[in-house]
Amino acid sequence: MRSLLNFLLRYKTLILFLVLEGLALVMITSSYNYHQSITFNTARNISGSITKRLENGREYFKLRQMNESLVAENKLLRQRLQNMSIEKEGSFTAFADTVSLQVYDYLVARVVNNSVNRRKNFITLDKGRRHGVSNGMAVASADGVVGVVVGVSQNFSVAMSLLNIDFRLSSSIAKNSYFGSLAWDGFNYRYAQLSEIPHHVQVNEGDTIVTSGFSAIFPAGMMVGTATGDQKKGGDFLTLKVRLSADFKKLTNVYIIGNLRRTERTTLEQEVTGE
Repeated sequence: MRSLLNFLLRYKTLILFLVLEGLALVMITSSYNYHQSITFNTARNISGSITKRLENGREYFKLRQMNESLVAENKLLRQRLQNMSIEKEGSFTAFADTVSLQVYDYLVARVVNNSVNRRKNFITLDKGRRHGVSNGMAVASADGVVGVVVGVSQNFSVAMSLLNIDFRLSSSIAKNSYFGSLAWDGFNYRYAQLSEIPHHVQVNEGDTIVTSGFSAIFPAGMMVGTATGDQKKGGDFLTLKVRLSADFKKLTNVYIIGNLRRTERTTLEQEVTGE
């Protein structure tokens, strides 16, 4: 209490001045419409600016939550797609990809054989020719890209795993769309390398790597993995180390994906390029 009294006595002149100044402002603004208008507009502008800054701050801190929500929603949609396919007893379910303007068929299959400890790994699935499966169809799990079908019998199919040194996947960095070729080096089953990325491209740890859509096999934007931050420079390009989103030691159910317009596209490209 004594400190408060000492403070008031010490700054009594300043306090008296501020009080009188405040009273003068109140009297002026309450007596003249012009001053009322100026005061009101000034207060409104200051209040609006503060509110806008606070809202921007809240939106910034919500970005992580929004991203997590979108990931969860994407996973839920894929799970619903799985259920739809199961209900149709092994038949393909059509799905339109508005990103690359292509139409795909999805079929749920079960992994009946799988390897991760060889340099050339393959995955056997319980769906075959009688279910509509054919060579060249994509295989993916709810977590990301898995491989490509390379052999089909009446009731089974075999896919070349992404964990195969002969497998190449056109992939891009989601945030800026720069693309390159992703391949496994034959060592750790959790990591692959994305090459042919220009030196000037800024890549950070955690950046999402997705399918580019340039292949006639995989839809654009399918999850592949995340950049680890490790980079190698060689020539004009970077090689990025990518942690694969799909855990190949836990594969049970996967999607077999067929591009309904693949033949039309590849035939036209072969006619034009002669390849």
